[in-house]
Amino acid sequence: MTSAQRARWIVVISTVVLLLCVTRLFYIQIVRGPSLAEEGQVVRTSVSEVAAKRGSIVDANGLVLADSVQTYHVAVNQVNVAKWRHYEDQTQPDGTTKSVLVGKGPAEAAKQLAPLLDMDPVELGGKMVGTHTYVYLKKNVDAVTYRKIRELGIYGIEWESVFQRTYPNGNTAAPLIGTVNESGEGSSGLEATFDALLQGTPGKEAFEIAPNGAIMPGGKQTTQEPQDGATITTTIRGDLQHAVQEVLDARVTQHEAEWGAVVITDVATGKVLVMADSGSQSPDNAAPQTVRSVQYAFEPGSVGKVITMATALEKGSVTPTSVFTVPYALDVEGEDLPITDFHEHDTQQLTATGILAESSNTGTVLIGETVSDQDRFDMMHALGLGQPTGIELAGESEGLVRTPDQWLGRDRYVTMFGQAYMMTALQEAGVMATIGNGGVRMAPRLVDSWTLPDGTVHQPDPVEPVQAMSSTTASTLLRMMESTVDTEQGTGQMAKVEGYRLAVKTGTAEIPGGTVSTVAGIVPADAPRLAVSVVLYNPKVGWLSSDSAAPLFAEAVTQAVRNLAVPASSGAADLYPSTPGQ
Repeated sequence: MTSAQRARWIVVISTVVLLLCVTRLFYIQIVRGPSLAEEGQVVRTSVSEVAAKRGSIVDANGLVLADSVQTYHVAVNQVNVAKWRHYEDQTQPDGTTKSVLVGKGPAEAAKQLAPLLDMDPVELGGKMVGTHTYVYLKKNVDAVTYRKIRELGIYGIEWESVFQRTYPNGNTAAPLIGTVNESGEGSSGLEATFDALLQGTPGKEAFEIAPNGAIMPGGKQTTQEPQDGATITTTIRGDLQHAVQEVLDARVTQHEAEWGAVVITDVATGKVLVMADSGSQSPDNAAPQTVRSVQYAFEPGSVGKVITMATALEKGSVTPTSVFTVPYALDVEGEDLPITDFHEHDTQQLTATGILAESSNTGTVLIGETVSDQDRFDMMHALGLGQPTGIELAGESEGLVRTPDQWLGRDRYVTMFGQAYMMTALQEAGVMATIGNGGVRMAPRLVDSWTLPDGTVHQPDPVEPVQAMSSTTASTLLRMMESTVDTEQGTGQMAKVEGYRLAVKTGTAEIPGGTVSTVAGIVPADAPRLAVSVVLYNPKVGWLSSDSAAPLFAEAVTQAVRNLAVPASSGAADLYPSTPGQ
């Protein structure tokens, strides 16, 4: 092959190689360019989540019960902090300023940070040594401390913005408000029930990073703004709730009870204004609290006589002035032991009103015998017993109400005066609210509305009211219950509140090793506004409801009428006679 031929082949081969390179370059830069650039961007980009602020929970007047404040988790890149050098400008003897190395690495970083983080320098320095690129040093550092840390400019110290849950009013309504776990999710109470609304939607932040993991100065940053959670507005009156918690705690201590609860609802709407539990503590995820008013059921004792009376009035088998011969002990069919009253007494003539006022067991059985067992069960069911109320809290007890065919032995008789079935304090308040509301039962609720970040306000779906008894029966029973407070024989005299007519029923139920003392009623009786239930579980001192729960009822009502500016009654009660010829 001549030199000219070799030259031509070299040119041909070079041209082919060049064409292949150009083709490859065209493919890489033009055809694959955008996708390769995107892959490279992904490799060089770190994406992190920007926390959304959890929504607030407020009371009916806007008082903040739960909120979120911005804090910072401080972390270290152990690889980068090892390379850090701390220089300080120092004045030299000749008056000039010189940058002098004063420390380096984890030891110097720990020395600078320890006072700000309130940590031991040795322990802090130990956390900074290693090969991990992200190790938490301290969580939930406040904003002031965070700014001081940033001013130090320590290479390898990083941070992330988070929100910490706070409860500005401490233990006020704490069991209702609930708790949030370490992941920022609601774990109990309203925090759990409305977690999806409170959570909000996190944002995203992206930035370019160097091969060593450090953020590149001027690197591209894009942010998808987070959307904060909704604000939940409750029906609770925070200041009233706090005041009632205080008088409740005092009574639980005075009477050495295991626990106590107070529920106050708005008669017409079912809104829960107060739901107080004794011994409430500020919310703590490590110790979630029981809402006893909703989750604990008890036998109502003589409060249950109101249901028997309501049934008889509704069926027309008795009137407020129907007269009964009431013995101390009453023999009942199929039972060896008689039904007895709490206090021994001679056989007496009492009206149905007098039986309710004196809380006579035997008299109530005589009234209960005028209606069928099914009639009484139907009234219990109509009043919402033995079924959940639908309150916005997890773990609600529906109480315990068995059908008549499941009653055993004395159950048929003792159910007439509040034994052998159970209800919660919320259900007990609901019974009273129904009587005060003309026989119409309204489902109780704790949440009035929620406001989204865009300002739109949403309310829960309305619940259909239930006509549990006629308005005539309700108004008659309301008037009869006033005798419990306003007569010498009445068991609720200690529940009196000056200036207000009250319709009340007391109850003391036996439990193994003790009693449950409870009082429930309507305020004012002449213009029903509030339904109130108070419970003291197993008081050791003054265990009768007339001695313990009744004074607590008076204290709670006094706080309520003052706080809510409930007008006083305009006149004295017009009572039915308690005895014939009265």
